Amino acid sequence: MTARDFADIKSRRMHVALSEREASFWSGRAAGVAHPFSAGEAGKGGAVGPVSNTGQKSQMAATHGAIVDFLTVVIPRARLIDHGVTRVSLLLYNVFGLSPSDVRIAEVQVKRWQFYRESAYIVDAQGEVVGRYGEGGNGDTICISLSGAACRFVKNWWTVTKKLELHHGRISRCDLAYDDYEGVFGDVRVHERAALNGAFRGNGAPPTTKFLDDHGSGKGCTLYVGQKGHKQCCIYEKGKQLGVAESPWVRFEARLYGKHQQVPREALINPMKYLRGAYGYLTTLLASVAHGAACRIELAKRTVEATGHAMKRWARRQIGPTLHVLWQAFGEKTPEFLREHVSREGLPARFKRACTAAQLPAYIRETMWPEEAQPCLS
Repeated sequence: MTARDFADIKSRRMHVALSEREASFWSGRAAGVAHPFSAGEAGKGGAVGPVSNTGQKSQMAATHGAIVDFLTVVIPRARLIDHGVTRVSLLLYNVFGLSPSDVRIAEVQVKRWQFYRESAYIVDAQGEVVGRYGEGGNGDTICISLSGAACRFVKNWWTVTKKLELHHGRISRCDLAYDDYEGVFGDVRVHERAALNGAFRGNGAPPTTKFLDDHGSGKGCTLYVGQKGHKQCCIYEKGKQLGVAESPWVRFEARLYGKHQQVPREALINPMKYLRGAYGYLTTLLASVAHGAACRIELAKRTVEATGHAMKRWARRQIGPTLHVLWQAFGEKTPEFLREHVSREGLPARFKRACTAAQLPAYIRETMWPEEAQPCLS
């Protein structure tokens, strides 16, 4: 957020400098109601399955857990003021521990978003949009929505849960995801057949389902079970989505919404439990997967690997003949020619949400030409 001139206000014996606009926004008190949390959706899908280490499939599947891949929280403004959080520019750091050098709230504008009169984009270091922020209205609250590209910068979800508890924050949406990199649980069509046979049915009416077929194009199929705004399972071919037609990588997502039922904060620190608990089918299917959070580094590498191979095929098809002519013309001086006349700063759009700009070169070396790379440790 841009710097502003600040006026003095007091909040709980704290002297904080705010602009006239921010002072107007942060003064006053919300009509707020405390937002209790419950076991929510997790309990409805059956008991959490045991962790098993028997069998090849279980050993392969139990190597990593689930991640928080999307999160929207609503916080009463009064609670933030009471604890001295009065600068919009420090909200992400206070609640999520996000460094402004990684993720920040851009300038707030008079632009409606959801039920808020004013809003701002949340951007990363490259200026890519990774979330939204809203203020002004909706019961005197503020809203922060983080995409998976922003969630990957959160280092301690336990601390986030404590901050939300302190500020009476409410989760209005939380997406939990598990990546089956090797496809050991089958492709999306396997789960489509299971859905058609009633595998996702609970005690009530069967959930609605939708299947998006790529008709053999290699771009990937997607299965939806349930509805937006309630509870939804999404199973799709992540590797194919990234451009690798032969990739077995399948992602399982549970999208939990707080409109009709409270989403517990525990889902942030135990994502696999709540992913399994969303539907009985997932409880049984993912019983062999380890508890806990997945390794973000592994996810970044896998994403770079799939995206990199897609880029390599694109380059061979689109500029391969051009590079061949340049090599014939300049020989060993071709790299120098490319560096001086072709190369420019920036990241290809396809990589912008995979990892940071600093990590990308090492990840590409390790995943696309491992014999020339040192292991990436971070």
